[in-house]
Formats: sequence, C-alpha cells, structure tokens
Amino acid sequence: MSDTGTIVIVGAGIAGVHAAESLRKEGYQGRIVLLDSDNQMPYDRPPLSKEWMTGVKDDDNILLRDPSRYESLDIDLKLGVEVKDIDPVHKILYTKDGSSYQWDKLMLATGSQLRTLSIDGDDLEGIFYLRKMADAKAIKQYVQHVQEVVIIGAGFIGAEMASSLKQLGIDVTIVERSSYPMENIVGRQISQYFLDLHRRNGVNVITNDSVVQFNGETTVEEAVTAGGQRIPCQAVMLSVGVVPNTVVSHPQLQTNDGYVVNEYGETSISDVYAAGDCTSWPYQGVPVHIEHWDHAVNHAKKVSQNMINPQSSPYAYIPYFWSEQYNNRFQYFGHAKTWSKTILRASTDTNMFTYFYLDDQNVPKAAFISNQPKNALPIRRMIKQENPVNPEDLADENISLKKVQRVLT
Repeated sequence: MSDTGTIVIVGAGIAGVHAAESLRKEGYQGRIVLLDSDNQMPYDRPPLSKEWMTGVKDDDNILLRDPSRYESLDIDLKLGVEVKDIDPVHKILYTKDGSSYQWDKLMLATGSQLRTLSIDGDDLEGIFYLRKMADAKAIKQYVQHVQEVVIIGAGFIGAEMASSLKQLGIDVTIVERSSYPMENIVGRQISQYFLDLHRRNGVNVITNDSVVQFNGETTVEEAVTAGGQRIPCQAVMLSVGVVPNTVVSHPQLQTNDGYVVNEYGETSISDVYAAGDCTSWPYQGVPVHIEHWDHAVNHAKKVSQNMINPQSSPYAYIPYFWSEQYNNRFQYFGHAKTWSKTILRASTDTNMFTYFYLDDQNVPKAAFISNQPKNALPIRRMIKQENPVNPEDLADENISLKKVQRVLT
C-alpha cells in the first residue's frame, strides 16, 4: 500500500502496540493512529495478577514500551478514545467524543472483555473484577487491610491471583462450579494436579459449588454458596473468564467467537483486518479462538505484514501460553479441544513433568509442561510436524524428545 496512506489501529494492548511497531519495522512510512479506550499508557496485562500484584514489578516495569518510543516511531497514540461506529464505504471511523478518523486500512485489536455475574449483594464494597490496571490498583490497595479473600472461578487468572494473595499472607478460598477446573483445556489428571497444588499451598478450594449471595452491611463480609457454605471474607474477586471484545461492529463485519479472519488477518470487509484475542482464525484448518499473550504478539506481527503486502504471509503459529503459580512455571503448546489419548512423561508428584494430548492417530496435538522448559522447542516442532509418534517413546524419560520414534501409517 502507499506510504502516504493512514492505518488506524483500534486497541493499544499487546496486539495493537506490536502491530504498530511492526508496521514501522516492515518499512511502512504512512500515518499510524493507535486508539485505546483506556487512559493508561499501554501496559502488559499478565503481570497484573502475578509480579505486579506481589510487588516484584511496579507500574513502569509493565509498560509495553517507554512513552518516548511512540514518538520516535511517529505513532499517533490517542488514549481515552471509544469507537462509536465505522463507515467501510468512506473508510471513516467515528468516536464517542465526536471525532473521526479517515483510514486506508483498519486493524481491530480490541482484545477481550470480562464475563460478569449477577449475584445478590454484588454491589457491596470489596467485590472486584480484574481486567485493567485500574482494577489491579484497586484490588492491591484494598487487600492490604483484609485477611480473607474469596475468588470465584479457578481458571488461570483466578489461580494466579490465589498464588499471589497467598504470597501476601492472605487466606484464600476458591469457589469453582465444576468438579475439575479447566478440565476441558488440560484434562482430568492435570486438573486434579492443580487442585492438589492449591491445597498443598494452603488455599481452600471448593468445587462443584457456586456463590449465590454476598452478605455485609456496606462492605462484603461473607459469601454464601448454593451448597449452603458460608465463607467469611473481606474481599471477593470474580474471575469467570472473558469473551472477545467485538465492540466495533458493522452489519457486514462477520463475527463468530470473535471477528472472523482468514490466515492473513482479513475480515469480511475489504481493508479491515483484525488480530489477537478478538479474532477467530484458522488453525490446522479449523476456526479457533485463542486468548493468549504469545498469540496476540505473533498474530499482530503477521497481520501487519499482510496489511502492507496483501496475502503475502499466512499465519500458522503454534498456540502457546504460560502461567506462574507458587513458584512453578507452566507452559502449554498447541490446541486440543478433544483428544483420544494422554501420555504423562515423568510424575506429577515431582512438579516436573510433561503431559501430551494425542489424537486417534497418535499425532500430538498439544502438550502441557510443568517446570521443564527444555522440552518446549522439541514439542513445538513435534506439534507443527503433525506426525504420528510412538506413545511409549513419549512416556519414556530415557528417550530424548528429539529422538521420539515417528510411526509410519
């Protein structure tokens, strides 16, 4: 595209910032406008529940880029701007404050938004969601004066918050409505491992139950579950997941678990692209929705290339995410909604193991790694190659993953 044009990016999170930076790295010299509804300088969200919450990192440490970086790259960063509407015919974006932006190409990097619950008493003080820096600051300040916290939801954010709050010396109770949290992602055996991990670290985990009421005068003092348990608490964090943020809408803009894009990041509207958590994209021939830092970065970089040179670089990255809990480092590669067989390499008792998810042809579709980072590269390669392997080799620690036997079919 012409270097005299304008690219507008909606969303200055992980995907949006990396997209803007990548456009410059790819040689684009036109105008770049980066819009975000948040008033904070673009920051990294994952540390909010981990290093930032425990004080290992401060505000400056989690900025995505030094503020001077946007100026040096000639990126027009505009904060506190909410998009109202887009006109794809005339290529104009309208904001709620009455401003408008002409664009030659548009990228939607709007990320995700919180799921919310409606529970009796949820208007009491001390009840929080964690999504933005402002939420994290409010939680961190508030829990300085509490002894007991209830976390609703045992997903990765809830689990990381439980770990962080325990480090701060706070008693934590997790209430999870399913019997095995995240079983659909990691399977029964790893779900049980997480339950045991929390309990070994002093967290009270209540499963197969849900909070139906909060009690207190003006501040929350108690959470009551459907099963009749009454849990004393002075603060509550609701962590029940997120959904794609498709706030920028248009009748011609196709959505299905996010903005639907092809392998080049193109949406159903010409010259409108999307990247990161807000998208549904083709992975190994199947539409998937991924909400992870690594995907947002790499997807944004690829889509940026295709905005400059259309359909020049298809996105075929292996999904990856990590989590840190109780001084353990967990990594997950690939994507598997279903699997036919699981293989455990080493023992979960040691906290150092790898768990494989295989299809009915013994092709590794995903792997969960606990404190074994050296396994990351061979596993990524294995998943990318999509070759059937010998399950016995996977389970045998004496056989290097690089030497796992391929099975001919």
